[in-house]
Amino acid sequence: MNDKSFESLPEEKRKRIIDACIKEFALNGYENASTNVIVKNAGISKGTLFYYFESKKNLFMYMFNYSAEYLIGKYLSNRSEQPSDLFDRLVWISMQKIKMVYQNPMMSRLTFKAIADMPKELEKDLTEKYNELYTKYLPIIFSDGVDTSNFRKGIDPDKAIEIMMFCLDGVSHKFIKAYSKGKADEVFNDLEELVEEFNKYVEILKYGIYGKR
Repeated sequence: MNDKSFESLPEEKRKRIIDACIKEFALNGYENASTNVIVKNAGISKGTLFYYFESKKNLFMYMFNYSAEYLIGKYLSNRSEQPSDLFDRLVWISMQKIKMVYQNPMMSRLTFKAIADMPKELEKDLTEKYNELYTKYLPIIFSDGVDTSNFRKGIDPDKAIEIMMFCLDGVSHKFIKAYSKGKADEVFNDLEELVEEFNKYVEILKYGIYGKR
């Protein structure tokens, strides 16, 4: 793949190609995405596209990496606002995820679909990339000023965090599913109701782990 050649393109042209690729992969998935549609929307030839990326697989992995890094970067740019209490932070992270889905629908759709329903041809590469991102960024998210002092004696904080992330991810996907059906406006017009639902799950998790209220 000619990474340096693609990265050296004028910003406007590079962004046009990226947007066209992300939209096509997000809407149709890896297997059904059409490179003919991509080049038409990007305003380039198919030969030019494959000069930069060589294969559809390389093209998809580049767009997946680009989208994942962009979304994570958006979260990290707001990291100074995250609460110190672990449970408050988990809710805040979940809310940020939902907001990013709303603000960046195509990138979010591409990354979520790729992880949730991995194409067989890309399963190894996507799994490796997901594990790389998880290992790189999860410690950053939970390393700065997290308060676990209220955990019951004997509770492993790392295991507790993992369990809580699984649970709250499930709640997040409930609302992401609503977004995928075209109901994002309905979800985000009433954030108070959304926060209230998150808090119900957090209450159950918190008082099964904390030793006291």
